[in-house]
Amino acid sequence: MVKAVNPGKAVGYMTKAENSLRMAKIGIEQQAYDNAIMSAIHSAINALDALTTSYLNKRASGSHTDVFELIKSIFPPKEYNDVKKQFTSLIGKKNETEYQPDLMSQKDAQNAIKCAERILAKVKALIK
Repeated sequence: MVKAVNPGKAVGYMTKAENSLRMAKIGIEQQAYDNAIMSAIHSAINALDALTTSYLNKRASGSHTDVFELIKSIFPPKEYNDVKKQFTSLIGKKNETEYQPDLMSQKDAQNAIKCAERILAKVKALIK
């Protein structure tokens, strides 16, 4: 599903993406690895919402992976595949991190932050 969004809202999504990434890094410092991963996931979601809002006046509003259809028209194929791989990795941790009792490791959190950083950097390069 897709929702129409005023392109002026892209700035808000980008701010949320940057703030979530900052909170993810604080989570690692505080050894709150699950929270670090949750924040990294939300950073990536908001970064891609900023991109699609800016370019298409739309954002994915159903499954998180609905965003792939939107970003496919924005990123060049190699960049699209890289972002899709990293976002899929992050979203794959969402249920486990947010709703399951098992705790995540520092390495899991570091990997999540790397994925979110890469996605955010690619989005920033396109939005400027």
